[in-house]
Amino acid sequence: MLKRCSIFIVIFFLICVFPSMSFCETPFEKGMAQFNEENYEEALELFAEAIKLEPASSSVAFYYGLTYKLMEKYKEAIPYLRDAVTLTPHIREALPELIDSLYQENDLKEAIKWVEVGEKENIASARIQYFKGLILTKENKNQEAVEAFKKAKELDATLAQAVEFQIASIYLKEGRLRDSQERFKAAISLDPRSDIGAYARDYENLVSDKMEREKTFRFNVSLSYKHDTNVNAAPTSGPFVDIPALSSQISGQRDFALNSTIRIQYMAPFSFKTPYSLSMQYALYAERYFRRDDYNTMQQSFLLNPGYNFQRVSLTLPMMFAYTWLQGDNRDGFGSGSDFLNSRHWYKDAQYMKMLSANPTARFLVAPNHIAELTFGISRKRYDIISSDAPPASSDENRDALNTSGTIGWMYLFKEGEGLLSFRYTYANEDAEGWNWSYNENRFSLSLIYPILKSLKFQITSDASFTNYRHENSIYGMQRKDDTYINSALLTYEFRPKTYLTGQYTYTRDKSNIGSYDYKREIFSLGIEYRF
Repeated sequence: MLKRCSIFIVIFFLICVFPSMSFCETPFEKGMAQFNEENYEEALELFAEAIKLEPASSSVAFYYGLTYKLMEKYKEAIPYLRDAVTLTPHIREALPELIDSLYQENDLKEAIKWVEVGEKENIASARIQYFKGLILTKENKNQEAVEAFKKAKELDATLAQAVEFQIASIYLKEGRLRDSQERFKAAISLDPRSDIGAYARDYENLVSDKMEREKTFRFNVSLSYKHDTNVNAAPTSGPFVDIPALSSQISGQRDFALNSTIRIQYMAPFSFKTPYSLSMQYALYAERYFRRDDYNTMQQSFLLNPGYNFQRVSLTLPMMFAYTWLQGDNRDGFGSGSDFLNSRHWYKDAQYMKMLSANPTARFLVAPNHIAELTFGISRKRYDIISSDAPPASSDENRDALNTSGTIGWMYLFKEGEGLLSFRYTYANEDAEGWNWSYNENRFSLSLIYPILKSLKFQITSDASFTNYRHENSIYGMQRKDDTYINSALLTYEFRPKTYLTGQYTYTRDKSNIGSYDYKREIFSLGIEYRF
C-alpha cells in the first residue's frame, strides 16, 4: 500500500515540476489549438516560433501562410504558401490557397503558372478551375474565363452559385445585359438567403435598371383632358374688345379639349458603349377643342441628335424639323385654316408653320451632381397662308423669321439623380420679315423636380421673358413691349409599372403695353401616360 502511494507521489511531482519532460506541447501544436479556435493573432505568434524550430516543415509553412491569408495579409502569406507546395512532402491543399493569394495581390503571371501545375497534377480541380476563371477575367479573356467557370461547376456542384455570379458579372461587363440578368437570377434561385444570393439580387436590380436605361427603342403614348380659360389669348383691351364688329373674334375663349401625344425614340446601340452617341425621335401631337374648332392643332416633329461624350464634357447637336397644322373656321372670313379632321385635303389646306432648328450644346460636369450648360440655337420659321378666304394681311405682319439664341444653364442633381434643380438664361434675337415681329428677348427659367415618393414626383417650373420689339408697330403706332410670366405645377404618379397619372396647372400672364396683346390664361389638365 505504501509502495503504491509512493509511485503516485512521484508521478504527481514529475507532472507539476517537470511538465516539459513528457506532457509538453510544441509551439506548432499550441498554434494549431489557437488556429482551430480562430484566434489568429495568437496562432500567428506561435507559428512564428514553430517556423524557427522547423524551417523545412511544409506543414508549419502551410498553416503559417494560411493564417496570414485568413487575416487578409496576402503578401505575407505568399512566401510560406509557396514553401508549402515546394517543400517535402508537398501540401496539396496549399496550392489553391497560394493561387488565391497571388490573385489577390494581382500577381497573375505567377498565379497562372501554379494553375497549370494544379491542372497537370489534378489538385483540387474544381477550385483550381474557379481561380483560373477569376484570373482570366482580370486579364479580360472573358470567353476563356467562362469556360473555366463552367468546368468548375461541372466538377463541383457546390460552386454553382458562385460560378453563376461570376459569369453574370462577365456578361454585364461585355454589355450582354439580358444574358447577365438570366445568370444573376439563376444565382439567386440556387440559394436566395446566402451572401452571394443577396449580392446577385442587388446586381440583378442594377442590370434591370441598366436595361431600362439602354433600350434601343422607347415609346410614349399619352392622353389628357384639359380646361383652357383663354383658348385664343383674348386680350384685356384694344380694338378686338372695344369695337363691337370685331368682338365676336374673341368670344367663347373658354373651352375644354383633348390632347394626345405619340412619341417614338431610337438610340443607336453604340451610344451605350462608346463616347459617340446618336438618337432620333418622332413625335405627333394633336389637340381637339370641343367648341373652338378653329384652334384645333396638330404637329409632327423629327429630331436627330448626334453627340460625343468626353470624360467631363459632352457635346450634342440636336436638329429638329417641325410641321404644324391649324384647323381654322372660315365662317367669319378670318379663319385660320381647313378642318383637318374632316377635309380630304387637310394636309395642304391646314398648313400653318414649318420650323427647322439646330442647337449645338455643351455640358460640363463642374462638380459631383453639378452640371453647367452652354447652347447656341438657330431656327428658321415659315408661316403659311392659312385660308384663301381670309383678307390679305399687311406685309408688316409677316412672321417668317430667323431666330438666333444663346443659353447658359446650371443643373443640380439630388436624391440619387431622381431630383433636379435647374436654372437657365436665354437671350434670343428674332429677325422677322414683317416690320411688327422682330424683337430681342431675355428669358429666365427655373425648374424643380422633387421625388416625394418613389412613385410620386412633383415638378414646378417658372419662366419670365422680357420681349422688346425693335420697331414701332405699324397698326398701333407704338413700340411693343411684353413681359410674360408662365408658372406651372405638375404631379406625376406611377400607379402601375410604366403607367402614370398626371395633373397639371399652368398660369400665363402676358403684360403688354399694347392692350390687344395683354392677356391672362389658365390651363388645368388631367392625363394618363404609358411609357414602354
